[in-house]
Amino acid sequence: MPAVAVIGALLLGCRSEERAIEIATTTSVDATGLLQAMRTEFKRSTGITLNAFVVGSGRALHMAEEGKVDVTITHDPDAERAFVARQKPAIYRQFMWNDFIVVGPAGDPAHVSSALSAADAFRRVHLSRSTFLSRHDESGTHMKELSLWRTAGLTPESNPRYMPMGQPMAHLLRSADELQGYALTDRATYDRLASTLHMKLLYAGDPQLRNVYAITLMKRPDSDEYREARRFVAWLLSSEGRRLVESFEIGGRRELHWLGN
Repeated sequence: MPAVAVIGALLLGCRSEERAIEIATTTSVDATGLLQAMRTEFKRSTGITLNAFVVGSGRALHMAEEGKVDVTITHDPDAERAFVARQKPAIYRQFMWNDFIVVGPAGDPAHVSSALSAADAFRRVHLSRSTFLSRHDESGTHMKELSLWRTAGLTPESNPRYMPMGQPMAHLLRSADELQGYALTDRATYDRLASTLHMKLLYAGDPQLRNVYAITLMKRPDSDEYREARRFVAWLLSSEGRRLVESFEIGGRRELHWLGN
């Protein structure tokens, strides 16, 4: 066999042995750099490549329901509870958390920094008719935003400067920065971009702003791909995954906290 053919056969064999899984995960897991850290450490530990569809939590759950992925990482507890009741997945586990924060222009025309609660922060933005940018994409952040408007007893669309953007978190923060508007974001994505933004963290600390992430493994017929999906879930929920989460920092600040035992 000619040398070129031998080399081609060897390369084809290497490609056929490459192992990979696909998951659906939220834009915040990607924008913070955590997804890349997962890819690197999971590959180092198992030799398996982790590929991801980066979408909002609602879309991630839809993809699992449609059979497009076996694993999701999401942060929308209400949608997850309904999903678990319908689909009865093999594993559903809340495993880490950080927090949501309200960010906005340094001048803070709505006086959000003086708010007494997250709902009060939203009320101040609304009553001052300040610009507010919404994810508007069925993401976990969007669902949390809507719950805060409900708690405040307000319909956000009645503010003419309420802007439903349909953008991932990092893009939305850049848009809010340019438009000098307010936004709800997870802290880690903001911290990752803060040095490039003029906007400031104006409100945090309300228990309602806890942002809990969960991993879900669907029930599927046994296959090589499904066994490797199970292996990823087991790895992330193991001491190795916990070390990765607890050591994850942005600018020297610890961003994530392990949930439970």
